[in-house]
Amino acid sequence: MPDHMPCPAAVADRTPAGRPGLLVRLATREELAGRVLLVASVLPVLVAIAWLVVAVPLAAAGAFHAWLVVPLAGGAAVLLVRWAMPRLRAVPVRPAPWWSLLATAAVAAGFAILAAATYSEQAVLHRDAGTYAQVGLWLSQHPALTTPVPVEAFGPAADAVTFAHPGFFVQDGLIVPQFMTGWPTMLAAAFWVGGWQGMFVLPALVGGAAVLAVAGLAARLCGARWAAPAALLLALAWPVLRVSQTTYSEPLACLMLAGGISLLIDGWSLAAGRTRSRMDAPARRDTGVLLGLAGLVLSGGQLVRLDMGVDFALVVPVVGWWCLRRRAGAAAFAAGAVLGGGLGLLDSRFVTWPYVQLNWESVRLMVLLLVVAVTGTVVTVAALRWRGAGPLPVRRRSLTGVAVAAVVVGGALLAARPLLYVDHSITAASTIDYVASHQQRFGLPVDGTRSYAEQSLSWVSWYVGWPALVLAWSGAMLAAAGVARGRDWRLLPVLLVYGGSGVATLLRPAITPDHPWADRRLVVEVLPAVVLFAVVALARATRVSRAAAARPALRRAPRRALRLLPALLLVPALVPGAVVTSELAPLRTEVGEPAAAAAVCHALRPADSVILMDTQWAPTVRNQCGVPVAALDDPTVEAIRTAVAGVRAAGRDPVLMSSSTLPLLPYGLPLDKVVYLDTQEDQHQLVRRPDGTDPRRLECWIVRA
Repeated sequence: MPDHMPCPAAVADRTPAGRPGLLVRLATREELAGRVLLVASVLPVLVAIAWLVVAVPLAAAGAFHAWLVVPLAGGAAVLLVRWAMPRLRAVPVRPAPWWSLLATAAVAAGFAILAAATYSEQAVLHRDAGTYAQVGLWLSQHPALTTPVPVEAFGPAADAVTFAHPGFFVQDGLIVPQFMTGWPTMLAAAFWVGGWQGMFVLPALVGGAAVLAVAGLAARLCGARWAAPAALLLALAWPVLRVSQTTYSEPLACLMLAGGISLLIDGWSLAAGRTRSRMDAPARRDTGVLLGLAGLVLSGGQLVRLDMGVDFALVVPVVGWWCLRRRAGAAAFAAGAVLGGGLGLLDSRFVTWPYVQLNWESVRLMVLLLVVAVTGTVVTVAALRWRGAGPLPVRRRSLTGVAVAAVVVGGALLAARPLLYVDHSITAASTIDYVASHQQRFGLPVDGTRSYAEQSLSWVSWYVGWPALVLAWSGAMLAAAGVARGRDWRLLPVLLVYGGSGVATLLRPAITPDHPWADRRLVVEVLPAVVLFAVVALARATRVSRAAAARPALRRAPRRALRLLPALLLVPALVPGAVVTSELAPLRTEVGEPAAAAAVCHALRPADSVILMDTQWAPTVRNQCGVPVAALDDPTVEAIRTAVAGVRAAGRDPVLMSSSTLPLLPYGLPLDKVVYLDTQEDQHQLVRRPDGTDPRRLECWIVRA
């Protein structure tokens, strides 16, 4: 029965007075539950994209003021929600029991509460999360992302010091932060609301919304009853919780990808549910609004992560298929994509260009994929439309066999990669030294060029278990078969985007391979893909087992066993994630760093110019303390004397600073201890799952020269 058709039993259930009977009222309540789940799963992404569309241009233009960005972004959010709500209320929904809605909401809320209660306090530059926190802090107190290099504060010694450091570049006399602009604008807003605590809690809230969005997408694919299992599977995948405990951008990227594909499916469902004949103008407009929003959200992901263009490139052929079906909305999708992609292009070229150049090899491949996808889709659609026909006729059975075989072979090759080759793709000298140091620490063969990418599927198994991976593999086969047969069109974008991007990520993680730091690569596409395809397999197994159990000739014991089959498949998929998450979730890291940063600022004066022996405290001194800072590449006695003399010539007070005593002790200088903090950080495992945290000592020593 089509999803948009009413239940015949419910229609027939009327009282003699003509009022709806019990079945009608129950059907209405279940439809309301399905509607609430559908709307709630995309509302957060509409608010997020409204904020990004307003905040990123203002930050790029140097006009990021709370009194300006908040009302404009709020107005944009109200506008987008008002545009979307009438269309979302018209989208055909599958009736959902209220327990499913409540269970899904409980999982998402519980996830957010747990992440907020155990957040990391990484406020000092250490890895990418610290960089995001420092950029957000700077933007919360300044209207622009960039700041002029403080050359005048170091006088004649400005040429002898460096103002660039990890996470921040120097270009054209400006200090430019790393990463795309979208997520730091949200962190800045959170800092306006609640200071450091507000910033640390924001990823938890966004992570909970991402869990809800993936659950809503699962409901669109398999029915609302499967939203709660999908939410639970994703929430128990510890890397998803870990990035929601820190200031990483992955929770927002995960939310935008799941929300964008959900809006795409909603637009298609609205068009399919209206009529199979030519739609009238209002119907076309309604479909166009949802597809336009989908294009805006999916292309706007570029404002959050540099590599989100890969996901968008895989959506383009799906839109081409939609256009070939003579359905409305392709032009609206393109318009939304141009707006979001244009903002991403402006951010990449005029704000974060040094970051793009640093990752140019990956960016070049992404641009090539985008060009091929767009050009190939446009040419193919134009040629087939010129023929006056739809897609070329194919033999469904042959196409189904090829699609399923591709999934089978692809999964087998991914699993067999450790037996086939060893990846040596690390080329950066600093990363080679870093990996080699940890190989020596763990007693592994020393080869710093190893990225361990051939073991990426094992990384996934650490957190979801092999039963869930086998389920997901089976679900991917079923999805490929359904799409090839032309039956399950909703699975097409999931198969191409999540399946394609997930495989690409596993083949080339492109990240320093210490865990759990590297596992954030799995959060946006890989783990949601495992969850969605596993749910597809579970839903199919449930339908088959129920159909078999309904046979009259079947005895009672086999019938009970068949009814228990979905639970027997679901429980082994949940247990590994539950075990790992229960072990690691309560462990907090970097606790005490905001207080340590405040102590550094308390030790400095407005007339100081800080000369660093290393770069760890550079963002804190500049962004939080508001004091000019530069570093010495080689802190020799002569270099220190030159820098000190330059600062004095500029009429300021020189302060030497280091994250350890080693660079300063040989010179016999009087050291002042500012910070001496013993805390914890994530481990740095290379070939095994993390099982705890490592000790981390954070120090700050200064000398008033």
